[in-house]
Amino acid sequence: MDTNAIEGIASFLAEVIASRKPRVDVTLPTVEDLRAQVSEIYESASQETQGELESAEVVTPAPSEQATGIATGCVPCSIGHLGTCSGLLNEAMRFARKDGVESDEVINRANMCLDELNALERVDLRPELIVGLPDWEKKLAEKALDLSRSLRHDLEGLSTVQELEAVAARTQGTRQEIGSGWFRERLSRMSPEQRAMVERKIQERMGQSPQEDATPETEE
Repeated sequence: MDTNAIEGIASFLAEVIASRKPRVDVTLPTVEDLRAQVSEIYESASQETQGELESAEVVTPAPSEQATGIATGCVPCSIGHLGTCSGLLNEAMRFARKDGVESDEVINRANMCLDELNALERVDLRPELIVGLPDWEKKLAEKALDLSRSLRHDLEGLSTVQELEAVAARTQGTRQEIGSGWFRERLSRMSPEQRAMVERKIQERMGQSPQEDATPETEE
């Protein structure tokens, strides 16, 4: 797993942990708190995929299984394109409810979404990049491609607010499925060293250095 993948997973877990903390709580969690929460999330991910990943937990994966989407494809980048497209379509819906799908604001955002989908298909998930992916990641890449192609078709034939709403809902739902699947699989394949690196990255994002858990202020 390369540094970019570690950074992405750490950022994702930091957001999950932050969302669990009360907004009015200004006390920084200790390193032990963070480690416990990372372990909780990791164990949850491992349990969800235990059936198909049991052997991977006790056997070091082959080099092809360790390859990341960053190195031989770009599933995380594609998730980003789909996320941007989802946000654009949600914004378009606000204008569509008021002014209809003929609104310039709706049309502009639909076109920007199409640009994101073109980048996904023509740059990040080109056939020569997908072919070298491990099977689990290839399935997610193909799912992203299928979604992108169907979205392009729907957006190019868009004619009603109801159609736009259906497209926006499907984009958001499928994007979440792909993103959750990718993170679960990556977490399940992390070594203890990689988990330690993620913990350090989370500490940095939470505004806490690894040494702070030994200070009286943090303990207090």
